[in-house]
Amino acid sequence: MQPLDGADLRVVAALQVNGRATWDRIGRVLAEPTRNVARRATRLMDSGVLSVIGLLDDRRLSSAALRLRCRPGSVIEVGTALTELPQTRSVALVSGSVDCAAELSVADESLVDLLFRDIPAIDGVLESTAYPALKYFSTPLDWHLGVLTPQEVEGLRERYAPPERSPRGVEEPSAEDGRIIAAVVTDGRATHAEVAAATGISESTARRRLDSLLRRGVLRIRAEIEPAYLGLPAEAVLWLRVAENEVEAVGHTLAARPEVRYAVAVAGDHQLVAQVAMPGRTELYGFLREIGGMPGIRAIETTMMLRPLKRGFMIKRDGRVERWAGPIGSP
Repeated sequence: MQPLDGADLRVVAALQVNGRATWDRIGRVLAEPTRNVARRATRLMDSGVLSVIGLLDDRRLSSAALRLRCRPGSVIEVGTALTELPQTRSVALVSGSVDCAAELSVADESLVDLLFRDIPAIDGVLESTAYPALKYFSTPLDWHLGVLTPQEVEGLRERYAPPERSPRGVEEPSAEDGRIIAAVVTDGRATHAEVAAATGISESTARRRLDSLLRRGVLRIRAEIEPAYLGLPAEAVLWLRVAENEVEAVGHTLAARPEVRYAVAVAGDHQLVAQVAMPGRTELYGFLREIGGMPGIRAIETTMMLRPLKRGFMIKRDGRVERWAGPIGSP
């Protein structure tokens, strides 16, 4: 994948900060003509390189990291079958002691059937291990390409309050909310008029309900693009064994690093899982040496991401969006 040029990168970075910002607002903040911003973003979206999607906040979902070993010769077929499951948020073929890694988004009551019936039924799966998420320190929704100035970021950011937390940590959207979410899952930039038309409600109601979902943090807008286009082609999933009394400190430290796309505490024989993106393997090696000396880290298992197949519930082919395959709003 050819990395984007500097102007394209700044437009992508602006959409990572605020995927629903108008072209005019982005142009003013970046000091670029509105027509140039619109042209660049539209070209990237039309080509499938960039997509702006709506997702429930990762912290609100029951999630799990998944590792699979596959029968030799069946890895690609297993990975492809995993992408078709609406419960897989991301899927990648990886190196190391496992063959596939995935993120699951599934209600706790459905996890047993998924892990012990649906996934083992995929031809070629030899072994699967799930690591239920306990606490997210950062998510891909929080990760931004660091090419904008702090002033530009502030000029784009909406002044929403931090996401609310229900006693269970998960807020269930209402039926009307679900219809609105379904209207923006594949087009996070859908206008209020388009949302109204898709849901059968008035434009004013669509505006009020959608803005409420965003303001409460129930729904978040994400600019999805392969890190390779951003000059970060070396990706890895790190499986960390950490002393229990150091998990919190290590998680926060990892989440603050710009190389880390997400970091999550999990239940299982690993205590933290993190995904990183680097310019190259040399930088990855340096990063691993650096964090390996952190207090509490006992071991790091590194699985290189060889071929991402799905991100943000979007099936990818050769780094471009093919179609949505998620739990809400599937065409």
